[in-house]
Amino acid sequence: MSGLRVVDPDLLRRGLSFPGLRKRANAIASLPPLGLLTLAATVGDGWDVSLVQDDGGLPLDQTLEQIMATNPDVVAFSSLTPAVNRAALLSNRLRSRSVTTVIGGLHATAAPETCVDHFDAVAVGDGERIFPKLLSDWREGRLKQFVRADEPIAMTESPVPDWSLLGDATPPRYAMQTMRGCPWACSFCAASRMLGPPRTKSDRQIELEVEAITANHMRPWIELADDNTFASDRDHGPMLESLRRARAKWFTESDWRIADRPELLKAIARSGCRQILIGLESTVFRYPGMGRKTAGFQRMVDAALAIQEAGIVVNACFIVGADGETRQSIERLGDFLETAPFGEVQLTLQTPFPGTSMYRSLRQSGRLLEGDFSRYTLFDVVYHPDLMTADELRSAFADVISQVFRPAMHARRSKIIQSVRSFVRKLT
Repeated sequence: MSGLRVVDPDLLRRGLSFPGLRKRANAIASLPPLGLLTLAATVGDGWDVSLVQDDGGLPLDQTLEQIMATNPDVVAFSSLTPAVNRAALLSNRLRSRSVTTVIGGLHATAAPETCVDHFDAVAVGDGERIFPKLLSDWREGRLKQFVRADEPIAMTESPVPDWSLLGDATPPRYAMQTMRGCPWACSFCAASRMLGPPRTKSDRQIELEVEAITANHMRPWIELADDNTFASDRDHGPMLESLRRARAKWFTESDWRIADRPELLKAIARSGCRQILIGLESTVFRYPGMGRKTAGFQRMVDAALAIQEAGIVVNACFIVGADGETRQSIERLGDFLETAPFGEVQLTLQTPFPGTSMYRSLRQSGRLLEGDFSRYTLFDVVYHPDLMTADELRSAFADVISQVFRPAMHARRSKIIQSVRSFVRKLT
């Protein structure tokens, strides 16, 4: 259950048709479901496994019939928060046809109580160990409502995803995970601590996963599904060498502190990295839990410049709507981005996902707006801001999206990207 989802019709009309946003939305929607493909590799003999991908674009009945065409006994869902309501609707329809349904992933782990009424079983925690047990329990007629991981797995237990389930389809981008978790506990981030402490895959595992991808697609585009790729203290050299040998183009997320490691930056650039998303977060608020990545705004901007000077495009990520935000502060952000040096920009609304300390705080203070999880898209207002009304924040966000992603600004950032990448060509 993937894809970019936006509920606000005004934002759809005014902003998300712009080239830069549309390109990123298409990239997200095209990513294969890494979690399900990984779980498929844990299934033992005696099971036939099929994959149905749903980005929310088809009518529910059509997706339902695609699933039923596989003649399933058990249907496993993996869904992020904004898609969980659609997953629940599909599950209810499947259960009415005597199909067993289970759900896992971040949302199910963070808020299992929101899933239990719509699925026969809810998997909580790392799925690699849970899923085989869940299937065994189903076969023996003793499936429980909640199936929980006893403890976080070592990443050495995570198998190479079963890319054969894609059939003859060759996705424009592949996904790969080199680590899980993050050493920080940012209050807005659902992924950082939800599935346990930060853990990394071995160099050999990464090499095998790159080889499996290149067997399907030479010189692939790979998005690393990591929470903070370079936050660990591992030697990243072997991983980068595997990517370089594959002649892959790749994208990941990290924090600004990699700017302080010039030799690592050189290796990242030479390995084919096309872009790194760096969270500059809010211009008006320092979120709790950011640990050593907490810094002054200008320090982070200077770090982003250093990363680009090493030949790596920075996608500067900003959160709009934190406590202390006003229409004036949002307008200042838009004006800053008119001349900012970043090759790419990402603007999202503060979104209190279940499982985060932010969600707990806003719920306890009565600041969450009524409505289901379909609005938890990163582009829809789901809480009462402290210094604005929800409608004022919605309007100001739509205005800054229109400003920052209009064609002239997209063209300006494209020139910055060309300049940064020309430096990499000189290096190689």
